[in-house]
Amino acid sequence: MRSAARIAIAAGGVVACGLVLAALAFARVDGEDRVAAAPGFTKDVAPIVAEKCAGCHRVGGIAPFPLQTARQISARAPAIAAMVQARIMPPWPPGPRSPEYEGQSARTLNAAQRATILAWAKADGRVDGPAERTSAPQGPEVRDGESVLSLRMQSAYRPSAAKGVTDDYRCFLIDPKQAGDAFVTSARIEPGQAKVVHHVILFRVPPAQVAQAQSLDAAAAGPGWSCFGGTGLPAGEGGLASSLDNANWIAAWAPGWGAGRLPEGTGVMLPAGSRIVMQVHYNLLNGRAPDRSRAVLTVAPASAGLTPHQTVLMPGPVELACAKGETGPLCDRTQALLELSRKYGTTAAFMPAGLLLLCRGNASTPRPSSVSTCDRRIQEPTTIHVAAGHMHLLGAAIRLELNPGTSRAKVLLDIPRWDFHWQNAYTLVRPVRAGPGDTVRVTCRYDVRKRQRGEHGAPKTPRYVLWGEGTTDEMCLGILQVTRG
Repeated sequence: MRSAARIAIAAGGVVACGLVLAALAFARVDGEDRVAAAPGFTKDVAPIVAEKCAGCHRVGGIAPFPLQTARQISARAPAIAAMVQARIMPPWPPGPRSPEYEGQSARTLNAAQRATILAWAKADGRVDGPAERTSAPQGPEVRDGESVLSLRMQSAYRPSAAKGVTDDYRCFLIDPKQAGDAFVTSARIEPGQAKVVHHVILFRVPPAQVAQAQSLDAAAAGPGWSCFGGTGLPAGEGGLASSLDNANWIAAWAPGWGAGRLPEGTGVMLPAGSRIVMQVHYNLLNGRAPDRSRAVLTVAPASAGLTPHQTVLMPGPVELACAKGETGPLCDRTQALLELSRKYGTTAAFMPAGLLLLCRGNASTPRPSSVSTCDRRIQEPTTIHVAAGHMHLLGAAIRLELNPGTSRAKVLLDIPRWDFHWQNAYTLVRPVRAGPGDTVRVTCRYDVRKRQRGEHGAPKTPRYVLWGEGTTDEMCLGILQVTRG
């Protein structure tokens, strides 16, 4: 779920086009007259960049270049103005159909801030002093009764893969050393190598499965073990359906996502004696630098009486045929399945059929489509607090809806322009109540022309694309964080 930065589109022809638009529109922003005099850099511009941009645009950050010094910012003034004018930066993927989310105003620019950036850029991006110093990410907020858990891979790991495979999934077993039952109340995940880390998921390993996890770790050479798809541990009681309705996730990180406190009064249960698996997905399209990712959690004792917070996973099938005019051996679906098996093991080849059964009730006649949907029935009273979506390079749009097509329909998340390099989880300002009989739907839309254009470094080799673990495969996944009852 991090790789190259999401604002790489600011280069080349896109920037040139954006600059023309910016030049034509400097005079007015959102109907407001621009500031009469050019803003000062240190007083007016630098604080905006520090607050809204430098979190990603810093040395070691996920963006392709830093915006931390006056020289760095001034040199890119035209590109910054173009992206701000086009409302591409700072990125805010949810569209107007989405509900209101917590922190939304802090993540976007208001009209005055846009006017300031544009007027400064029009005045040649001059500097009159230093940029505002940006501090390193702060530690988590620790509330009364909470303690801090710092989790880190025991040693650095250099990702690798077989020839022709561009992804490495690796699981690292970590002992949180919790003597008693606890609730995880917040998490901040920090990838060691943001350029190559595609996503990080923290899985809870219950005491009954610790020995199995230790065996997997001991049997593999080097730190951790290979773990495409999951941790490699059994799904547990209730099988696949139960594991989807209550995934054993503690926290996750993807580009733009990886820090935050759970909704007030809730927490993820962490029984005494549990272990934590840190699964890291490395995207080798961006290199093979050694990585040592870490996570910092806050935990409250069981006596805090928090409501258990659960993660619901909503996968949908992916069946993307080669585009018109494309030819090649992997355009054949059977050959594409065999390729999945070669890259990720035999289990991977069964996933497309399993998703068709789960979502369509029939896997015998797969039909290629650029749109994927899957409905899930809610079985018990549920409060939806957080919504997120996940796709890969060919994703175009994703939507999560409650009771679609009815008078009770409610959009939980709508991202009309998907960006692989900007993924997030969105906490609803007003949590949504649902009950038995209600339906949640995930809808994913794809554009195979992105492959033809080679966007984000996607290989241009024509092929039938199925659900797969690699960056160059695809996923359709809705994610909800909920409480029950």
